[in-house]
Amino acid sequence: MTHRVTVTLGAALLAALADAAPPAAPSLRVDGRASSGAAIAAAGNEVVVAWAGVSEKATDVYAAFSHDGGATFGAPVRVNDVPGDARMSGEQAPRVTIGRGVQVVWLSRQGIRAATAAPGTEKFAPAATVNAPGLKGMRGWQSLALDREGVPHVAWLDGRGDAGEPAALSDGRRGMRQDLFQAARRADGTFAETRVAKDVCFCCKTAVAAGDGGSVYVAWRHIYPPNLRDIAVARSTDGGQAFGPPVRVSEDGWAIDGCPDDGPSIAVDKRGRLHVAWPTLLSQEAGKGVFYSWSLDGRTFAPRQRLDEGAGGASHPQLAASGDRVVVAWEQKTGAGPRTVLREITGDPISAAAAPRVSPVVTLSERAGTYPALAATADATLAAWTEETPGGSEIRVQRLPR
Repeated sequence: MTHRVTVTLGAALLAALADAAPPAAPSLRVDGRASSGAAIAAAGNEVVVAWAGVSEKATDVYAAFSHDGGATFGAPVRVNDVPGDARMSGEQAPRVTIGRGVQVVWLSRQGIRAATAAPGTEKFAPAATVNAPGLKGMRGWQSLALDREGVPHVAWLDGRGDAGEPAALSDGRRGMRQDLFQAARRADGTFAETRVAKDVCFCCKTAVAAGDGGSVYVAWRHIYPPNLRDIAVARSTDGGQAFGPPVRVSEDGWAIDGCPDDGPSIAVDKRGRLHVAWPTLLSQEAGKGVFYSWSLDGRTFAPRQRLDEGAGGASHPQLAASGDRVVVAWEQKTGAGPRTVLREITGDPISAAAAPRVSPVVTLSERAGTYPALAATADATLAAWTEETPGGSEIRVQRLPR
């Protein structure tokens, strides 16, 4: 079955970051489907966007390929080999990377699934299930990253507990436990999973990143006594086979009897520094803000720095790093509805005595824009997000030259 990709031209809003206005942003959709939950990956001029196409009858994962740096995209192809078995909501979007081919992970009725398109192709092989088979409980909120050897690492939340039985949560309540798992893909295409942490916040997205020497980092929203939902990071030094104890990134003190459905994003730069962005509550009146910190080793973190401006209303941040560059995008509440915004961290947080410098905030979405995704290369930043239009939701893509 062939699907048509629709491309529309929008006004350029990004001249503040370049001497000349960048090319108009493509939009991606599948006819007869609402498109949402974008993910984007880039390697040189190769760019891939993955997203969920939702109809009344089914949800499928699609990917579109660009060979000119994101200026144009080919027709979308379906990623999931079992038609209609994908699931997508909020922070449970598909995730994509480019390495030894293109890898996509998503949530399905079978659990966390992964599929690969071989280098030079745009067709995905039959998918594999990442998590162990025959499990009880829910799972989702998946994330994906490649290590320096090109091995995919997947993190996710998992409700299997121990034998699927209720457990005492760390905040003193009783209920079905949600744990955090990470898995690395073996050479035969199967996955070796490791439990990273127990009793974590129930429905905030996870984040995973890898550095040199077998280092793998996983970030999530943890439950600290008595009932505080702060961001934690755990580090592996053996390629994800075992992880150290959780390290609290910042003592934000957000007490909430429930899940914010709004998790962290992390990346490792070329020097091995770990960068993290996350949302947390400013006040009941202002809502959430987006914050940033960094670490040399995943054990100690710099004091947090707020990235959004104004009265608050920021959510769903995503962070990307390339070389020494760090870029953060998030969803910003405005009087005209949510907008996707972005800013770049331009200072060196380690050598500078003051806090890192940041570029002005740039608004990417012309209409209601939600759930941004980012990829960074040596010469550009690529952003994708879900945008509401009169014809329904679609995925917008923008390339920002350095």
